[in-house]
Amino acid sequence: MMLRVFVTVAAMLAFTVALVVVVLAPLQWPVLIWTGVVLAGVLFERARYGAARAAPVGGDWRETPERFIDDASGKVMVVWVSPSSGERRYVAADDDVNAPANELQ
Repeated sequence: MMLRVFVTVAAMLAFTVALVVVVLAPLQWPVLIWTGVVLAGVLFERARYGAARAAPVGGDWRETPERFIDDASGKVMVVWVSPSSGERRYVAADDDVNAPANELQ
């Protein structure tokens, strides 16, 4: 979790510095584009692979046998997938299903 915050702040800082550089030296515009691409990628990753959601309802969602322990919450997460779109969702398992990490290995 801390690494994501660090990478996001670093990307924002790099983009800000690139913006100042382009204002002072307009021929350096490629630097702004590349730092913008990196910043967009970091923000997209945070939105795409964000926090756990509620179990999907409707559609063709299926629960997979995949389980993992979320680093941030320590909870067991269940992976759901929609075969038609390929979208994946991460849902916290029921509390009575959660097991200590050493029991899952």
